Amino acid sequence: MTDELFTNYHELESSRLLLRRITMQDLDDVFEIYSNKEVMLYFADRFPFEKSTEAETMIREYEEALTKHWSMRWGIVLKESGKLIGTCGFHALSEYDKRIEVGYDLNRDYWQKGIMTEALSLIIDHAFGCSDVNRIEAMVEPPNTGSRALLEKLGFQYEGTLRKHEMCRGDFVDIQMFSLLREDRKLGGTHGIE
Repeated sequence: MTDELFTNYHELESSRLLLRRITMQDLDDVFEIYSNKEVMLYFADRFPFEKSTEAETMIREYEEALTKHWSMRWGIVLKESGKLIGTCGFHALSEYDKRIEVGYDLNRDYWQKGIMTEALSLIIDHAFGCSDVNRIEAMVEPPNTGSRALLEKLGFQYEGTLRKHEMCRGDFVDIQMFSLLREDRKLGGTHGIE
């Protein structure tokens, strides 16, 4: 599973989006995304970026993780403008269990436009199509209703709440578990998205 995922990591595209590797040329766009307090509200223990060096560090972390096969992240680029407006990808890869976890972030100015539905459809179809991954997981804090709605739209099933599962912002928080199994998803199905 892991070898196939990383060997087949490449650009993905739809009619309006290009998903590609994140580079230092994206520094300003990455800073813009992660300096917004609403974007960072449920981002583990990270706070909104205050300096561009924080964005630089994040880009280096994404690159190292991809090189060392720890995780993979795509930059979400609007074809029309060439602007990087978000990121999405997979981490917490378990070769033995054929399981991966999805993560995603989007510039606040582009919420509620169907962009993340489109981007996640691309990477989910890619993962199921190029590897034998069986399960894609997503973990969501209960107040993050937008993320839950997105996952449900993509066919993820709510499995339950892990009580006080993570330490976040100095306190233990509940986490809702969602999953999408290979058998739940028709390969190539993008729900009407080109």
